[in-house]
Amino acid sequence: MDSPPDPFLVRLLFAATHGDHDAALGLRRGAAAGVLRRVHRGVYVEEETWSRLDARGRHVIRVRAVTAGLSAECVVSHRSASVLHDMPRVRLEVPARVDVIDPRRTTTKTSAHLLRRPGRLDPSDQVVVQGMPVTTAARTVIDLARCAPFADAVLCLDAFLRRELLPEGHRDGAAVDEALADQKRALMAAAEARSTRGSLRAARAIDFASPWAENGGESLMRIALHELGAGPVELQRSFSSGGVFVGRCDSFLTDWDVAVELDGLVKYHDPVMLAGRTAAVVVRDQNRRDRRLLQLPEIAGVVHCDYGDVTAPQRLASLLQDAGVRLDPRRVRSATAAARLRFDAPPPHPVPFDEPRYEGVRRTERGAERRTAAAG
Repeated sequence: MDSPPDPFLVRLLFAATHGDHDAALGLRRGAAAGVLRRVHRGVYVEEETWSRLDARGRHVIRVRAVTAGLSAECVVSHRSASVLHDMPRVRLEVPARVDVIDPRRTTTKTSAHLLRRPGRLDPSDQVVVQGMPVTTAARTVIDLARCAPFADAVLCLDAFLRRELLPEGHRDGAAVDEALADQKRALMAAAEARSTRGSLRAARAIDFASPWAENGGESLMRIALHELGAGPVELQRSFSSGGVFVGRCDSFLTDWDVAVELDGLVKYHDPVMLAGRTAAVVVRDQNRRDRRLLQLPEIAGVVHCDYGDVTAPQRLASLLQDAGVRLDPRRVRSATAAARLRFDAPPPHPVPFDEPRYEGVRRTERGAERRTAAAG
């Protein structure tokens, strides 16, 4: 299958603005015939191209179409800026309206494809992306932290911190901890400098954010674990035995000595991640790694979950409880209700290799026995 087109390079077709009614009529006829797609008043794109774009690509097209008719003072912001900066998002779809900050306005105004917010931006808060003025990544995550739902804000903050502090991949240590503290202080100060409205919401999201969530899925899993009340979560915890590295786990529940791994289906079919192995061999290697981890005194259990379990926290709760993690049923109900509001719908998540996937969970009976003996 051909790769989708670059939305920044897709040709936009503009209706005539100086009386060329024949050209405008031709575009409208093309849209009526299904050959063209109207993306904004007077702006069209070929339907075949539009159909090959994902949600992000389509919003980029709409941003280009809308901003073409705006004053140069308007700056793309909030959710639209996060799309242009290619930040992760909770929902697959992107709102139809384009967000901009318009310094000429004193109140917010919305129309079919545009949401204008009042406000002024320092030059340091702006950057040009493919010819369009856009709020910087730092300003964008601050704006979202102040007004977006908690999960949306955390996803973008995690991505921002990851790009700023870990551009070459995972690392830790005192230097990274110090840089993270400095970055969070700067974000907090910028959020509080705007106004008191939204500052508490922003502070909660910034405090929770972490660069060690390696992708949007891991960010959402950590949010689910938090909402389930599973206790403190340590991200990317490394384990060794006799000076030999055993493994690094996505999340580690420090109150329960349980590692929680988010399994993406991509590792079963991506040629780079397979590295010449079959999917069955990947599962076998995973099970062997789980056995090595379970031999360590620090680990009482290993839980494997997938994205579907994150979108339905009652399923994740069941896996955790099988591993000996005790959860308050009220927290489980609350997390499940929050997830229903958060996600459009559970995405398709076929899980091949069901047996190997949960093998790690079944081996956690040893951890439960250990805790019982310790209590005695």
